[in-house]
Amino acid sequence: MKKMWLIAGISLMLVGCNSSHSTPSQTNNNTTANPVQSIASVEKQLPDWIKDNTVTSPLEAIVMGGHTYDAVSYCKPHDCASDFMITLTADNNKKYSMIVHVKDVPDALNTPSIYATYQYIGDPDQQVKSVFTQALSQNPNWQ
Repeated sequence: MKKMWLIAGISLMLVGCNSSHSTPSQTNNNTTANPVQSIASVEKQLPDWIKDNTVTSPLEAIVMGGHTYDAVSYCKPHDCASDFMITLTADNNKKYSMIVHVKDVPDALNTPSIYATYQYIGDPDQQVKSVFTQALSQNPNWQ
């Protein structure tokens, strides 16, 4: 049951991230998207470890560009260094997420940023991406 609540919570959060953006079909037809379809679309974007179980920890609030962002880190159990997600909540309650996957190679232990791939959810602008970079810098092992 806990997993189901986690999936539902993340799905609703991420759907909320994209609710202010319309797709071309929405713009042309002046219709709203079916929320069930939106949740299914977001769930397809999420790795299985997020849907199954995660370890969470709050990060320090970040102030940038006159906005305050609350940050929470989620990670794959027993593999927090290689698979994690940071979720930001802006002071206007918009939510953004960045999923980070670090390639499993020996050199990634010393410089994980070189071997990392990033997936953004919520269509963050460049300022929000800078906030994600600042959130990553809170991790003493991130170089």
